[in-house]
Amino acid sequence: MSDTTIRELHGDEMLEIMYRMDAYSFHPSPPLMDRTEWQERARARKEVTCIVLFEDGDPVAMAAASAMTQHVRSATFGMGGVWNVMTHPAARRKGYSRQVMGQLMEAIRQGGQPFSCLYPFRESFYERLGYVSFPQPHRAIISPLSLQSLLEKDLGGVVELTLIDDGFDIYLDYLSVLRQRIHGMAAFEHDDVVSHGGRFWLATARVDGEVVGQMLYNLKGERPTEFTMRAVRFYYHTVQGRYLLLEWIARHADQAERAEIWLPPFERPESWMPDMRLKKETDWFYPMGRVIDVANIGGMQTGPGSFSVHIDDPHCPWNNNVWRFETVDGCLRVSRADKDDGALSIQALTALVYGTHDPDDFAFRGWGDPSAEVKETMRSMFSSMAPYLHEWF
Repeated sequence: MSDTTIRELHGDEMLEIMYRMDAYSFHPSPPLMDRTEWQERARARKEVTCIVLFEDGDPVAMAAASAMTQHVRSATFGMGGVWNVMTHPAARRKGYSRQVMGQLMEAIRQGGQPFSCLYPFRESFYERLGYVSFPQPHRAIISPLSLQSLLEKDLGGVVELTLIDDGFDIYLDYLSVLRQRIHGMAAFEHDDVVSHGGRFWLATARVDGEVVGQMLYNLKGERPTEFTMRAVRFYYHTVQGRYLLLEWIARHADQAERAEIWLPPFERPESWMPDMRLKKETDWFYPMGRVIDVANIGGMQTGPGSFSVHIDDPHCPWNNNVWRFETVDGCLRVSRADKDDGALSIQALTALVYGTHDPDDFAFRGWGDPSAEVKETMRSMFSSMAPYLHEWF
């Protein structure tokens, strides 16, 4: 019988073991990716918790999380962004990933983060651990030529262009504005790692000096008249900001034959302009989220009502209690209760908080079967929403 131990790693030991396992699990091989370059990127991630399971002294399974903050229903919470969940092929099918994830969720809670999100390799695996799927972001594929009519209009603003490294502070400042508006939006406790290395242009839309929209993009292709303009971030908080950015794309009609705009799930680009002949594409991956610590999710904005339920959470046993959820002065208050109105799984509570599922779904998903009256109260308190994570990790 194998001897297994689980412990948290730090520093150079963490980087070395993480590199070896990551290089095999998530990258083409052989040869292995460059060790120095990978470790430099990994060091840029601050406040990392790394849990590793050893079998007979060899590291065979691991999971890591970065400290983040997340906007949930108009309040900001700590969130553990989970990444690098992997198991050596010889150690798979032994339940090791579940064990390291259990330890990692305990560490996330100890770090004061009541929520956790991740990008799954398989939804069903993480759903069994308590995570719930978010709506899927998408890409709008259009021809810049279809936006040419915007060049004939006075949109009343300007677009400024810089490399992301030169405009990084402006970019971060605007993200802080957006995070107060976009449900589910999360950020690292350090710089946005996606933006480093001068790999993107930053187009900033301004009206009377105020930033009203931003787009991160690059131009790729073999011929300068047939480039793809790939906008991996397309954000605005006014309609004017949106059209200023679309006009900027139109200015590339003789340079790029295709524009690829990455969008949150709530965006409806088909309504922006006529005759765009727009196509939508989606990625195979999309985020999932989870309530880690029920006791500490109070403070978000909720509608009127109250209910008490027993929460069933086999992987985070500190949540296994009867909890009362009530709205006081427009904000959620969570407390212990003596009597319940039924039982819910942690998946059901997560789905309510993030707004991803209607209570009628719960019985069909095996998440609980509240009464019709309680379901109406849940709808009143937790309106349907489309969370958008923003960060990639």
